[in-house]
Amino acid sequence: MAYSLAQKISGNAKTVITNISPFVTGKELATLSLCNIHATDSVSVDLYITSQATTDITTTGVYAAETEAASISSVTLTIDNGSGSASAGTSDMFLDEKVYKSDGTLFGTCTTFGGTTSLTFSGGLSNTITDNDILFTGTRYYALKGVVIPVNTTLVLSRDEFRVDPNNYLIYIKLSAADGAVDVITRK
Repeated sequence: MAYSLAQKISGNAKTVITNISPFVTGKELATLSLCNIHATDSVSVDLYITSQATTDITTTGVYAAETEAASISSVTLTIDNGSGSASAGTSDMFLDEKVYKSDGTLFGTCTTFGGTTSLTFSGGLSNTITDNDILFTGTRYYALKGVVIPVNTTLVLSRDEFRVDPNNYLIYIKLSAADGAVDVITRK
């Protein structure tokens, strides 16, 4: 039985592609289509997967600037560059990402990026963060990086180009322009 699932993407914030869920139920997806529906402009697309496994993490180069105990309440963590100056952290790097210690210990999921000086974990912290802990997030793997899709054009990827285990990876899409608009359609 054939089926399609669709998701609209707009703006330039990274967005999780949620319509790959049939993979979870054991149904194989055949294609993932990215259709530029912007009225007049081409759009540049990044499509990447991010590891959710504690054994596949990458340093952000951002340090905890204080110690925060494990908690089930919201925690705002002060961050820096390891010597007291503002960090090089970005919203793209942290927002909605799981944050780990170098050994893979999960701290929690960053729910608010407070600029180069703080991160908020509204669901609390699973483990204590110690002053000067270097923060890690899941490793990113790009399927597309800076690929330009002309206006009114669809890019179709085959199963081998986007299929991932959703228990270990999330698929993100990020558009180049704040007014970008892409329809993401998965088909069996």
